[in-house]
Amino acid sequence: MEPMLKPERSKTKLDYPVNIFIVDDDISYLYPLVFYLQRHTKYKIHCFTSGEECIKNLDLKPNLVVLDYNLNPQAPNTMNGLDVLTRVKNLSPATKVVILSGRDAYQGVVDSLKLGAYTYVLKDTEAIASIRNIIHTLFNGKDEPNTDAV
Repeated sequence: MEPMLKPERSKTKLDYPVNIFIVDDDISYLYPLVFYLQRHTKYKIHCFTSGEECIKNLDLKPNLVVLDYNLNPQAPNTMNGLDVLTRVKNLSPATKVVILSGRDAYQGVVDSLKLGAYTYVLKDTEAIASIRNIIHTLFNGKDEPNTDAV
């Protein structure tokens, strides 16, 4: 009888910590999203309220950036969502960026995807579950709990 071979480790499973950045200037949305993801994923979640903070911390090598499209609209001298998306993709091309927006604007979706966004999520009642599902899909989170309720 031949000895049983150990199954090979999945080549899609990540062997290092996954860093996820959440960037949103609306803390009433940011904090619940971060809290939920910390409880329902096994990854390191970092939150930022400005694009500048996000860019300054790219040395943490995020695997995913969830980014508010309408970032800091009242502050004209700060980076908006598309500015941050462009900088992230230039400085860290392998990083996936999910654009998160409260507006269902066709042009915003098109512009985001042209600049390299992975996908666009509308801030609605399903957004948090959608983001969790995107994370699950991207990082092969087979060990994550199946929590359908947000």
